[in-house]
Amino acid sequence: MASPRGHHERDRPAPREAINDCGCRLAGRVDGDAPMITTRVLDAAALQAYLPHRGINLLPDTVTIADDGKSSISRTLVGENDARGRGVFMRRDGQGRTTWPEPVLAELMALTGVPLLHDQLSPNGQVAVFSMISQVTYGRLPRVDEEVIGHAKIERQRTGFTQFSTRCECAGETVFACEVMSGAATMAEITGGGPIRPLEDPMRGEAVDPALFTWKNPAFRFIDRIVEEDAAAKRLVCSYTYPTDHPCVPGHFPGAPLMMGVTQWQAAVDATWVARKRFGMTGKVLAQAKIAREDGSEILDVRDLVLTCDGSTPIITANKRLAFRSPVRPGDGILVTVTLAQAPA
Repeated sequence: MASPRGHHERDRPAPREAINDCGCRLAGRVDGDAPMITTRVLDAAALQAYLPHRGINLLPDTVTIADDGKSSISRTLVGENDARGRGVFMRRDGQGRTTWPEPVLAELMALTGVPLLHDQLSPNGQVAVFSMISQVTYGRLPRVDEEVIGHAKIERQRTGFTQFSTRCECAGETVFACEVMSGAATMAEITGGGPIRPLEDPMRGEAVDPALFTWKNPAFRFIDRIVEEDAAAKRLVCSYTYPTDHPCVPGHFPGAPLMMGVTQWQAAVDATWVARKRFGMTGKVLAQAKIAREDGSEILDVRDLVLTCDGSTPIITANKRLAFRSPVRPGDGILVTVTLAQAPA
């Protein structure tokens, strides 16, 4: 409800902007000498004080933090010849149009929400750590040269964990939504220690047919070989080694490189796509997936991934839950196991 406008409001100075120590624009009103900050507008340069991501991994163009510190909005426009190199993430849809990949939209939504935790975590030398993504739904894949507007809101917090609701829209249409659970840790705790754990025999099994992945950048295919197959059970096991020269290594994270969580998810999607083709399945398939090391230690658990076909390309329509257990470093080898069933119509 609008309030009556009195002489104090008429005489109040108009909103103005200032620049804080992090280089972000502060928009708000000024009464006398006391500024009342209503929002923080972070461009890509200012976001570097809020996120450990760099280079192509720093996805948003801007993130605006609301005055209550509980919600944020990102704006991102990736062009065909993106000056920041983010085009390497993009894929083609069934009509040959260049679009955002589904998992990278989840990363964008996470990076929309994480700056909300900066003031809480930074004094302790901590950063946000994604532990779970759930209730994933898709409308359509945003095309390049479309502005993607992301929304994140803190729904609840308990000791050590924050739950966000997120969604993104293009031209007023919601194209993606999910819930994100985030914990907190120092970079030393995240990267851990100990030796890199490569596969014992990275050449075991049959090479994955690259012709199944012509719709995306070859560097963003996250399975290498098929090492086990059970057609009766519709179960497939693929292997992958995260390369030391992968395009994401420099920016995720500088000096402490880790495989992006959403690219672990993409590995499960890639294995599901190969299994669907290999087992002659049509229509929507429902996949349960696990990523683990050769010793069985779990890296990612994926529940109820729904994958269908858009022309000759795969598309995710929903995913109930992804639980991240352990990081993957360049040189590490992983096994991606998927079990498929026909999804309900």
